[in-house]
Amino acid sequence: MGAMSNLLVAYHSYDGQTTKIADHIAGGLRERGLDVDLEDVAHSPSVDGYDGVVVGDSIRLGRNSRSFVRYLRSQRSQLERVPCALFDVSMTAAGDDEEHHRIADGFVQKFVDRTGVHPGLVAHFAGALRYTRYGWITKRVIRSIASREGNATDTTRDREYTDWDAVDRFVDSIVERMGAARATGRERSR
Repeated sequence: MGAMSNLLVAYHSYDGQTTKIADHIAGGLRERGLDVDLEDVAHSPSVDGYDGVVVGDSIRLGRNSRSFVRYLRSQRSQLERVPCALFDVSMTAAGDDEEHHRIADGFVQKFVDRTGVHPGLVAHFAGALRYTRYGWITKRVIRSIASREGNATDTTRDREYTDWDAVDRFVDSIVERMGAARATGRERSR
């Protein structure tokens, strides 16, 4: 694993849960001996010089954020040269049935269509309901959706749905797949 030592984790977050997940991923990669830079896409970090990239975004109303899409479009040519992993965060991922999995996979197809980026590894994570941080209208809309999905509707309390064991398994997969991709690249260059 020593050949791949420098990764970028770039993310966008609306209410902080994607930031928390990105930070957990970066920490897990560091624990495995990798050098990791954690950056919000608002800072437009360049992909140049990294051995691999992990990107993550919050899904709202079935779409990635505009800033995340713009960032990835601007970095697309560099992203084609390194292993790339994607994680998205949505309450859709809290549903563990075929329909919710189909919808979450549809988010990835929209992501590919909008950015032209083809991640080699993808994960969907449930986010959180941050009722205490939402404005009046957002709180009502999110509560209505949560009620329909069978999630918490008490707007006086926040709820976290992220499966942290799944996040740790994603970190393991990143190390395995990106390490294998780097090894394959070294073989081709010989």
